[in-house]
Amino acid sequence: MQLLSSSCFRKILSPYCKIIIAVCALWAVSCLNAETVREQADRVFYRQPDGQEIPLSKLPQRVIIGYGSLAKVWDLAGGRAIGVPALAEKNALPAAMRDLPPVGSATAPNLERVLALEPDLVLLIAKLEKHRATAEMLRRAGVEAVCVNYNNYRDFHQLLDFFCRLNGRTLESVPAARKVTQEVEAICAKVRHLQGPRCAILFASSMGFALESSRTNTGTMVEMLGGRNIFTATEGPLRGKFSYEQLLMDNPDVIFIIPMGNAKGLQKKFQRDFAEQPAWKELDAAKNNRVHFLPIQHYLYMPGPDYPEAFRHLARLLYPEMEQQP
Repeated sequence: MQLLSSSCFRKILSPYCKIIIAVCALWAVSCLNAETVREQADRVFYRQPDGQEIPLSKLPQRVIIGYGSLAKVWDLAGGRAIGVPALAEKNALPAAMRDLPPVGSATAPNLERVLALEPDLVLLIAKLEKHRATAEMLRRAGVEAVCVNYNNYRDFHQLLDFFCRLNGRTLESVPAARKVTQEVEAICAKVRHLQGPRCAILFASSMGFALESSRTNTGTMVEMLGGRNIFTATEGPLRGKFSYEQLLMDNPDVIFIIPMGNAKGLQKKFQRDFAEQPAWKELDAAKNNRVHFLPIQHYLYMPGPDYPEAFRHLARLLYPEMEQQP
């Protein structure tokens, strides 16, 4: 009997492997949700990253969004809001929320403004100390508040599942949620056979520049698209110290810059501090015009239902040869 070659085995097993991987991924997400979110008839319990399990009433009517990136996910889950943080980039909010009263900055909610709107639920972010402190004060005042985890695309579905449950819905009842996943998977599959470029992801602010790891929003997308991040830290802070000299030594193929604050001013600062230096012009990314400032509504903020658009844009920058394909 003639033995099948290894390549034949791969062709036969490939479709089944994809099915097994997909099933395992769904199982992993469901297990993670089981640990983080549980539900009763009229309540949903969310386990915050600090270990606290927070009981929340279903179907809240007066909801305040304390962190801009949560707004589009809450909107996708069928939720409405009465207040949002003051954001320079209004496109980071759903159209229905852009004219709502501001309740402080994205990093520091104004407790007085929040309480003045008489909310029955305030959604905050776990990674910011001022949000955690605000949540504790709100709970002491009798207002339900929760600090959620949302750092990148991999957190998106768990958060959407939680928000759907709060609004008396399920993920299966939100076709737009399935569409986000399907489109992102298709974009990643399209570039899977390509050799991913080496990338540096810089976070730019008035305080200076930092390198982003693959656990940040943009870093996760770059990794899922096959890009190779020069900042390889797998634990610790999401951003690391930036060294101009180290960047010159690493010589990445592509450089992405995410501004926070005055984008035009930060571009001028970047041009003055780095791009005008003779050594900068020797970088492969500079020589090949592959230094890109990214739009903040998709990369500083988590884009939520707009993730496919963000992935598509990033894929074109990572693989310009795709533009030549039919």
